[in-house]
Amino acid sequence: MNIRTKSTIVLIGVLLIGIIIGALGSTMLRRNMWEDRVAKFRSPHGFTERFIKIIQPDPQQEKAIEEILLKHHHKMLSITEKSREKIKTHADSLFIELEPILSSEQMQRAKKVLRRGPPHFRDRRDHLEQKEKEK
Repeated sequence: MNIRTKSTIVLIGVLLIGIIIGALGSTMLRRNMWEDRVAKFRSPHGFTERFIKIIQPDPQQEKAIEEILLKHHHKMLSITEKSREKIKTHADSLFIELEPILSSEQMQRAKKVLRRGPPHFRDRRDHLEQKEKEK
């Protein structure tokens, strides 16, 4: 093997390693950014900030709108949490009725239908469910 071939192989190897490291880093960064955005939106300040950016009020309107949004933030967060709990309760009863009929593989596919959110949230839920089964 001559020097040119060795250099080409080394260069391609370094390029591939860089691509892999970049892809993994990008995935981890986006995951953390998404979680931060969701947490920020759930906070009163993040909620009002987001709506104010969407509404684009005049400077005279901004303070009044902010007060109204802050007043309603807690109510809306409460409603969202209650609806999630209701969905989980109904899903659990659905799966209890389906369990005697479906195989374990079919049951897993049916459960995946009701999962929402970005794929990394689903992966985390799968991991947590696996830990619960091991206990």
